Amino acid sequence: MPDGSAYEVTAAAADTGGRSVGMNFILPPGAVPPPPHIHPTQTEEFEVVEGPFELMVDGSWRTLETGQKASVPPRVLHTFRNKSGSTKIVHSTHSPPGRFEDFIEQLSTLMHARGIKSGKDPRVPILISMVWLEYGDTLRTGRDRERLMINTAALLGRVLRMDAGTA
Repeated sequence: MPDGSAYEVTAAAADTGGRSVGMNFILPPGAVPPPPHIHPTQTEEFEVVEGPFELMVDGSWRTLETGQKASVPPRVLHTFRNKSGSTKIVHSTHSPPGRFEDFIEQLSTLMHARGIKSGKDPRVPILISMVWLEYGDTLRTGRDRERLMINTAALLGRVLRMDAGTA
């Protein structure tokens, strides 16, 4: 991703018989956190490989240390961040997988295809917002302020005739 973070698939949905998708989130210092969001039908489980790692669930922040786990049920608001000075690695599992794997793949491919190399590129929030709205069955913003920002950025992208496809 343009901010230096990486989302590495460790167990594709096809490898688990469609039960889940597993990923390692590699989060350098200053990685841009996802907006607070929900997964309509997926439980997301986190296991900290290299911590500490900050997780917000239902409005409350907590710090998870290396080896600790947390589970976020469907429709519960959550996000995460790395505010420390070192890279964090967190294993995440979405069960069922929904289209989370496709969402991450489309974002990654899109950023590469558009030549985006920095999180400061003004196209980043617009393109992410456009893609985000395509995956409402898998993830959704959980609060009105983020919903307004994402909808506005996606609208701006359409007005500017930006293409969020990866071709």
